[in-house]
Amino acid sequence: MNRKVHTILFALVLIFSFCLTVNAEDVVITDNDLQEGQTYNWTADNTYILEGFVYLEAGGVLNIEAGTVVKARGRNQVQGNDRTSALIITKGALINAIGTAQNPIIFTNVDDDTNDPTDFGLNNRGTWGGLIILGNAPVSEDGGEDFVEGLPSTEARAFYGGDAPEESSGTLNYVSIRHGGDELEEDTEINGLTLGGVGSGTVIEYVEVVSNSDDGIEIFGGNVNIKHAITAFCGDESFDYDESWAGKGQFWFALKGFDEGDQPGEHDGSEAAPSDPAFYTSLPEIYNATYIGPGDTAQSVKAPRVLSIKSAGTCIYGNSIFTGFAKEGIQVQDLPDPNAIDSYHYMLNDSVKVHNTIWFSQGWESIDDIVKVDNDTAVQYPGAPQLKEKLTGEWANTIENPLLYNIDRGTYDFLGTEIIGDGALDPRPSEASPAFNDLGDYPLDEFFEVVDYKGAFGGETNWALGWTALDELGFFADYVGIYRIEAIQDLNLAPNPSNHYTDLTISLDESVKTNIALYNLAGQLVRNISDGVLPQGTSTFGIQTSDLNAGVYFVKITAEGNDKIVAKKLIVK
Repeated sequence: MNRKVHTILFALVLIFSFCLTVNAEDVVITDNDLQEGQTYNWTADNTYILEGFVYLEAGGVLNIEAGTVVKARGRNQVQGNDRTSALIITKGALINAIGTAQNPIIFTNVDDDTNDPTDFGLNNRGTWGGLIILGNAPVSEDGGEDFVEGLPSTEARAFYGGDAPEESSGTLNYVSIRHGGDELEEDTEINGLTLGGVGSGTVIEYVEVVSNSDDGIEIFGGNVNIKHAITAFCGDESFDYDESWAGKGQFWFALKGFDEGDQPGEHDGSEAAPSDPAFYTSLPEIYNATYIGPGDTAQSVKAPRVLSIKSAGTCIYGNSIFTGFAKEGIQVQDLPDPNAIDSYHYMLNDSVKVHNTIWFSQGWESIDDIVKVDNDTAVQYPGAPQLKEKLTGEWANTIENPLLYNIDRGTYDFLGTEIIGDGALDPRPSEASPAFNDLGDYPLDEFFEVVDYKGAFGGETNWALGWTALDELGFFADYVGIYRIEAIQDLNLAPNPSNHYTDLTISLDESVKTNIALYNLAGQLVRNISDGVLPQGTSTFGIQTSDLNAGVYFVKITAEGNDKIVAKKLIVK
């Protein structure tokens, strides 16, 4: 074959490859593209664009590969008749969105460049709808069924609820949902993640919702369990449940911003009439929550309290940390009718309970500051004295500084219009924290991990690193904890991110015996770097990274009997 033919063929291959690449970049998904009984595989080499309300119908299976980005058109962007875009997993369908800490699955707006963490800030809310999962588990609504608010009541695919409490709607793992909460119809916003009648067979772990206009995560009945969940800078509640959710939660983290947001926890009970067979009392259990409010002096913000428990809602919180709220902590509804079934009634029977939990804000000097009587509405709360007695008595709550390493909600830019991370958020308890003391017993349930700390994070690892928008936006420091080896004057990793190698440079003002090792995001030892006495002055260690998988690692320096630790974050590409 002559050189001219070779050249033509090579050019054709290049053109064909380019066309494939272009076609692989954006795949527009409309409602017609997902049908009942079919299996769909979305892969990380494509970006999927949701156009309008997209329903995965009964019998359908949607598998989303780790690292996949799903984008959605919002108001004034949608080409069809729908007001915005949302992905709705209907009753009898399955979604398996299984990311990893190194390659999360991201849902966001079509204009969000996920390779540029600065183009969409935390004030970009309501730019598309959200992710909605509907199932056949019981919900306490008249008739035992309900439909998603904002979608047409004539839309049969928008209903949820049934008699299958153990049903699975699939798996969400390492999923970040960003900038949602657009109106499905006028004056009706949607949550970042909506779970309606979802059964306990569904697996939801390591899920983040940031900058949503409405609630971060809202659960309507069902039995679904949630572990390792983050909601940050949302415009309404962080974690909201209604219609007698009967599930469990552990390691929940809520971060409230300066500008928007209601209470982290709004917990309602049954929406059914007491005579309806669907009326029943659930008992959700939530352990190891850390809820950080907008600050002790943020009187003008919307977040008035930590927990609002009403409409015959129940809940048990244990081994948690609530801090940074300028107003009251907990409000339990006590209806004027002494015979009413309300949340105060359930509190007296320990079906509303907060135990072995740390409360801390500058304005909370006693339990009287945490529990307040609401005189601004028609509903009064005369049960406050009994609640106060229980909180510090048999429930063993304390008012003290949890000594988290650092609480920071970012800073505003010079116009005061955008929230920017400044690398100073570290929600783990320091070694002197009371979070390691006086823990309450965990339920005898295989779902719960028995850990030796209160709050969502332990003292050694931050499970939010590497896969969250918060990390990308610069909220978490590049070190784990504070500099507790006083002799260290300077510590640097360069290049960072690293492709093949990086140099660790340490400057000491005196010699120190140390161990230096590399760990992965799960806290597992990857390799030892040095073990011995580091001399005064500057020492440099070369670290090979070419054999490592892409992701987040930590170079950990330990000194003086393992009680002095510094760790630097290393990103490997």
